[in-house]
Amino acid sequence: MAMIKPRHEKDVHKDAPAEESEEIEEGPAHQDYLYNYHKAKLTYGLILFEFNDAIKEGDGERLFKLYKLALLLYKVNGHTKYAYVVLLYMCQIIAILPESEASDLKHNRFHNKYGGKGNNIPLDLLKEQLHKDLKTMWKGLGSNLSEESASRIAKALEMLQAILKTVDKDCALESRKGYRSAKDPEESVKQILGDLMQKNAFKFTPGREGHPTFHNFDGNLLKELDYRDLHKWMTEHLSLWGSIYEGRSS
Repeated sequence: MAMIKPRHEKDVHKDAPAEESEEIEEGPAHQDYLYNYHKAKLTYGLILFEFNDAIKEGDGERLFKLYKLALLLYKVNGHTKYAYVVLLYMCQIIAILPESEASDLKHNRFHNKYGGKGNNIPLDLLKEQLHKDLKTMWKGLGSNLSEESASRIAKALEMLQAILKTVDKDCALESRKGYRSAKDPEESVKQILGDLMQKNAFKFTPGREGHPTFHNFDGNLLKELDYRDLHKWMTEHLSLWGSIYEGRSS
């Protein structure tokens, strides 16, 4: 009951002084909306960079931790389907699957086609590349394409890939790393940095207005997250999955 007392005093005794720990909402004069926007943008960019680096290094443990943050970001921005998939993935690893299968699900999410450190790609990207190669082979059949010939090529795709890799090696062709080629970002980075430095974007200036499209931007990516709603949403799904998977195990 001691935890309820401060709220009770505030509701019953209207003239009661505010507690010292109570936060005061700051107005526009104390905000720097331009700073908030670029701070949030930088934070989000670093999160994406961390995801990309975890994949390249094949670090399933780090990727699992990042998914915890992704769950909150998906939920606060209304991407409930993505949040659902991430929550189920985490529950499968922590509670649903046997330990060996959970370990496979966490760590068997990458593919290193050419070897070396930092050269992993996601398995779904590998699947996209295989689909592209398969469609190219189907297209090469022309009028000879049929369900039988398409199925035969699909079954032989892995062996064909191994043969092509051997040919590339014999011809001393440069190995591709599996990612789409990208232009040198140096010029773009210089231009962006120049604009940010000119505007002093990362120097907090109270009262500064934001960009016209994001004039009242908040720097906290999770500010709008309703934790009570999040707890209710997670509890409902955990109860549902518990009844499903417990029934299967029995």
